[in-house]
Amino acid sequence: MDTLKVLTRIVLPTFGKGVIIRRPAVEGLAERFNLDLTAVRLMQQLRQKHGPAPLLLKIPFRPQLLLLDPRDVELVLSQSPEPFSPATKEKRAALNHLEPGNVLISNPPRRAQTRPYHEAALATSERHHPLACRFQTVIDEEIERITSTHERQELNWPLFATAWFKIVRRLVLGDSAREDKGLTDLLNHLRGRSNWAFFLRKDAKLLKEFRRIVQKYVDRSEAGSLVGFGSKDHLVDLPSQIAQWLFAFDPAGMATFRTLALLATYPEHLAAAQAEASSREIERPLTRACFLEALRLWPTTPAILRETTTEIAAAKVEAGTGLIIFTPFFHRDDANLKCAHRMEPSIWIDGNDALPLNGFIPFSAGPAICPAHNLVPLVATMAIGAVLARASIKLTSPRMDASALPGTLNHFTLKFDAQRSPSPAARTPKALQRPY
Repeated sequence: MDTLKVLTRIVLPTFGKGVIIRRPAVEGLAERFNLDLTAVRLMQQLRQKHGPAPLLLKIPFRPQLLLLDPRDVELVLSQSPEPFSPATKEKRAALNHLEPGNVLISNPPRRAQTRPYHEAALATSERHHPLACRFQTVIDEEIERITSTHERQELNWPLFATAWFKIVRRLVLGDSAREDKGLTDLLNHLRGRSNWAFFLRKDAKLLKEFRRIVQKYVDRSEAGSLVGFGSKDHLVDLPSQIAQWLFAFDPAGMATFRTLALLATYPEHLAAAQAEASSREIERPLTRACFLEALRLWPTTPAILRETTTEIAAAKVEAGTGLIIFTPFFHRDDANLKCAHRMEPSIWIDGNDALPLNGFIPFSAGPAICPAHNLVPLVATMAIGAVLARASIKLTSPRMDASALPGTLNHFTLKFDAQRSPSPAARTPKALQRPY
């Protein structure tokens, strides 16, 4: 019965919203019926009933371990990819529609070959990417275009997303990709098929066309783009790696827009973020912390999956068993977290972006941590700062209670009243004025 509850109240709603690309209608239903907090409550009940040890769900043909304790989260993530592999059967089935050669679904030898490409191109170990000055210029240009049309206007997701995906295409592929909306549409179509994983055949023709277009930009390798910055290792399937960057910047945009909603709900933090936006410093710790809070409160990766590569005799777990880390549970567990349902930027103010022992893992953690865990917050804070430097914002929909934030926040329906600020002075952050 508990397994059935997990399948119907956690797995099915998560799958329904769309793991690879969000389904707006289902996202709206999840917000209306508070499905994420309902799932958190179920997880709390399971922990109270069975204890904190991983709970084995005896699903026919595909048993799963459901983690209930942050200490197990830290253990599993710190021991990836062996013996806890990120390349689960479910993930391979989904991503084969879009990026069959990606590092996320690679075996250990292939992963060892591919992961360094991502870490070098995305500057994984660096707080600020070497192309940060270029990123700021692109972001300022695109945000200026959507905030300069009227003295006062409604800022909604369609307007913001138009600018965001132009930013993404320029940062990843180069300026020549700015107007290539067809590539984004094709990517989204393939992601829609990825949502169905095992249940839909791969569209080989569309995938081939997508890879052809991406390869065109790889061959061009424009200066100032991530494609141009990365190596051209002929042993790495570049279209599959770059597809993941294009895909991952979508949830990054969702979290960026939700951060604006958070800031508009907390005036004291909004004022501090506006002050950071008006400064000439590249490091904006409060804005970055608020972005990470948006990811904690409303994870864009609702479940982190792993799969055992060997038998774990002590725990009586067979090789090939799946593991589920349901991130909303650890991020919103009000039985152990006082600030579960409100924003608390101080969690992140020391510069961390993963606290696995607390269960806070917006970018996963351990050796398989997202290689863009520094890049994405950098781009997001630049975009947030670009908006706040140009407009005063007020959240008009939905109304949010700062002391009890909703379990689900549908980014598709967020709306702001944006009043144009005096033209911001041309600003290149101090830290970006040195040559790279």
